[in-house]
Amino acid sequence: MDLAAIDPSSLSALSDEEFTAIAQQLLQRQALDRQQNALRYYQPVSEKARQIHTCTKKTIGVGGGNGSSKTESCLVEMVIRATGQVPLSLQHDYPMHKLRGPIACRLVCESLTTTLAPIILPKLQWWRWSGVDNAGGEKGHWGWIPKHCLIKEDWSKSWSEKTRMLRLLYRDPDNPDRVVGESTIQFMSYDQDPSDFASGDFHFILHDEPPKLAIWQENRARVMRVDGTLMVAMTWPDDPSISVDWIFDELYEKAQPGVDQDPHIAWFDLYTTDNPNLRQDAVAERASQMGEGERAARIFGQPIRLSNRVHPLFTDTQHWWCFQCKKPIIRTDAYKCNSCGGDDIESYCHVGDEKVEPNHPVIYCLDPHPRKPHVMAWHQVDPNDDLHVVMELEVALAPQELAEYVLELEKERGWKTIRRLIDPNMGRSPSGTDRETTWQDAFDKAGLVCDLADDSDVGRAQLNVYLRPDPDTRRPRIHWDRSCGKAIYQMKRFLWDDFKKGMERDQKQITKKKNDDFPACHRYALNSNPDFRSLRMSHAQAANYTKATRGKTGY
Repeated sequence: MDLAAIDPSSLSALSDEEFTAIAQQLLQRQALDRQQNALRYYQPVSEKARQIHTCTKKTIGVGGGNGSSKTESCLVEMVIRATGQVPLSLQHDYPMHKLRGPIACRLVCESLTTTLAPIILPKLQWWRWSGVDNAGGEKGHWGWIPKHCLIKEDWSKSWSEKTRMLRLLYRDPDNPDRVVGESTIQFMSYDQDPSDFASGDFHFILHDEPPKLAIWQENRARVMRVDGTLMVAMTWPDDPSISVDWIFDELYEKAQPGVDQDPHIAWFDLYTTDNPNLRQDAVAERASQMGEGERAARIFGQPIRLSNRVHPLFTDTQHWWCFQCKKPIIRTDAYKCNSCGGDDIESYCHVGDEKVEPNHPVIYCLDPHPRKPHVMAWHQVDPNDDLHVVMELEVALAPQELAEYVLELEKERGWKTIRRLIDPNMGRSPSGTDRETTWQDAFDKAGLVCDLADDSDVGRAQLNVYLRPDPDTRRPRIHWDRSCGKAIYQMKRFLWDDFKKGMERDQKQITKKKNDDFPACHRYALNSNPDFRSLRMSHAQAANYTKATRGKTGY
C-alpha cells in the first residue's frame, strides 16, 4: 500500500486489516528513520547534559562518571555542528549561531586501535547499535551521523582509513534538502607526538578522556585563528601516572563561580545515576562495592586529583553535607543523600562575602620570611566562637615599614585586633645580620608586638573540625572572604607528603612544604583558643598590648 496516496479523511473507511497494515508500515518507516537519522531523535540524558548543547563558551569541560553519557553528549554536539542538523529535543533552545556552515573538526582519543575503531566509530555509524537493549530498544541508540549526511549516503565514500578523515555533508539547518558544503572530522590519538597536532585550523576539537598538556596546547593554537571551540570529556582518573593537575587548575577550577572564574570556560559534571539508558540497579550494586573516592569519580564525575589534601573538606563552591552520614555527599534530584537516602542535608561553602563586624575581636597571624614576602592573615571571631578570615596580605617590607603599614590599615578599617601571633620557628630566628635580634624582637621594636604562636598539630585537626557544618547553625565554623584568593588557593592545595618506602611504621605523617603559609596562619589562630568572650577587651586593654603585657591580655 502506497502511504503517500492515502487520504487521511478516508482512514475511517478502511477495514481493520487495511488500517493495521498502514500502522505497521508507519511503524516500520519510523523505526527505519530512527535508525538512519538517530540524531533527529536524540534526547539529552539529563538537564546537565542539555546544558552542554546550549553552552556558547569556547572552552568546555565535561567530567562524568563511567556510563554517564559524557562521550555521547559531546559526540552529538560535534555532529550537530558538523552537519547543521539539530535534534528535535533541542530545536527551541539550541544557539543557532553556533552553526557556522561546513567546519573542520578534530577528535582525539586514547588509541586508534583500542578506542577509535571499537568504541568511537560505532557510536557514529548509523547502522551500528550501542546500548544494553537489543537493537532498536529503549536503552541505547543507533550511530549519531545521519545517513543522508554521508557522501552519497555511503560510509565508505565518506571515510578514509588512510588519513583517518571523515567527510560529512553540511545541510542547511532550515532546509535539510539543501547541501551547503562538506565538513571534516580528523581522528587522532594521545600516543601520537605533540608535534603531529601542530598544523591546520579547526572550528571544533573534542578530546575524549584527559589529554596531555602539550597536546592541549597545540590544539588550542589550532582553534585560535578561526575562533573555534575546545572540548574535553573525561572521567577523573585515580592513577597518579595520568597527569590531570593542569586540567584541575586551568579548566575545572577556572570554571567554578568566584573571583577567579574565567568567563570563557565552562565545566559540567554528569552523573552515572542520571543516565536512563543504564540499568540503575546494576549501577547501585557496582557503586556499593567502591570506596568513597572511587565512587565520587566513577559515578559522580568528581575530581579526586587532590585526594591527599590535608584539609579535604574545604570547598569554595557549593557542596552538600548529610548530617546523618556526617560527611559531604552528592545530592540527588530528590534533595536526598546519595548514601543513606535521608533528607537531613544542607548546602555549604566556605567562601563568600564576609562582613566585618567592628565590635568583634580580630586575631592577626604573621608568618615572616627572609627571602620572600611576609604572609599575614586576619581572623575575626564571632559570638559563636566561629572564625572569619577577613583579609590576607603578602608584602616584602622591612619590620618598621610593615608595622606602620599594618597598624594604619587596621586603624582605617576600625578593627579591634586583640591578639597578634607570629610563626614560632621564624619568630625565634635572626632577622638579619645581627644574630641576637630575632624576627619577633624586630617587630616588637617596630610596634607590631606578637606572641609566639602554638605550632602544634592540634590546630590542624581543629581546622578540619571547623570545616564541618555545625548541627546547630547548619554552617561551617570557619569562613573565608572571597578576596582571600591566595589563602583559598593554598587550602585546596596543601597536601600530605608522599609515603616513602623504608619509613618507620610509627613515623608521624608530614605535610609537603608547599602551599602551607596560610594554612599555618589558620592553625595558629585556632591553637590560641579563639574564645569570643575572653577576647573582648576594652580599647584601653588593646592599646596596652605591648611587649610588657605580651601573653597577659585577654587570654
